[in-house]
Amino acid sequence: MDELSFLVVLGVCLILAGIVLLVRSWLFRARVVRVSGRITKLNVIFAENGNHIRDATVEFITQSGREITTKGGDIGRRRLREGSPVTVLYDPKKPTLAYIEGTSMRGGWVGGMLICFGLCNILALVLILLFGPEGTT
Repeated sequence: MDELSFLVVLGVCLILAGIVLLVRSWLFRARVVRVSGRITKLNVIFAENGNHIRDATVEFITQSGREITTKGGDIGRRRLREGSPVTVLYDPKKPTLAYIEGTSMRGGWVGGMLICFGLCNILALVLILLFGPEGTT
């Protein structure tokens, strides 16, 4: 496989992966239920580069009255503590799939970034074909 074919395949794969992540995120947001909850535990994961990830465990009661304790996702730099009240977004079909409102959910911005990278690869291919040396076509 030559370099141009690799750019096409990579670009298309990135775009498709980004679209899948965005659609999954949109579908999740379309069916979520918002309820009050509270943080029961904060997990801090330290990375090698000195940064850390603050992951929260949340507790909430579903609309059907079921008590759920599950991971609520990365809370980023928000100043939340154990016991802090939060709004929880959960999937009514799978209530253990929940996120704290206002935090990043898997799929949203990552999908957009993958689409951008894929489009950049396709643009690079077009520029190479239009302005590249004669020997690359």
